[in-house]
Amino acid sequence: MENKIVVTAKAQNRQALGIMHAYMTMFPNTTLEELREALPNTINPDKGTDEIFIPAEEKGTTANWDGYFKGDGELLTMGDGMQVSVVKMWTKPSLERLVEHAKQYGIKVVPSETNVDDKTKFHIEAINKSSSSETAEVKKQSNNLMKWLLLAGCIVAIILIIWFLVK
Repeated sequence: MENKIVVTAKAQNRQALGIMHAYMTMFPNTTLEELREALPNTINPDKGTDEIFIPAEEKGTTANWDGYFKGDGELLTMGDGMQVSVVKMWTKPSLERLVEHAKQYGIKVVPSETNVDDKTKFHIEAINKSSSSETAEVKKQSNNLMKWLLLAGCIVAIILIIWFLVK
């Protein structure tokens, strides 16, 4: 798939977090269940928790460590408004699986030492300005046009039937 978004980050876990934010930018109406289907737990078997994504109000682990991103700008907002946390633990093999998996959605990851302010940040840049929401709007407009054309065709057919019956 053609790249649509580039994620730039220094740290592995920030690259992963950036991918999640890029995905939500492309598919803003996604629910937690749909996100878990699109980016399954099997991508990150080394996460040290049961789930990659949890509702933000949950701790997600019984261990005595903060295993999920919960800071400002880190939470994902689902299409239904739910706030979701992303697991912090990303080993090199797990990140490589995620980066490869994200390619199918047009997300490219570029590790960087220069494009990001500091190690705790990530940056998302759209390459192709047409987003999935714009595509959905075009499809919606196309569907509306088809409905109007079908309605107009039905009206013409009814008028012709009436005209032949009256004649």
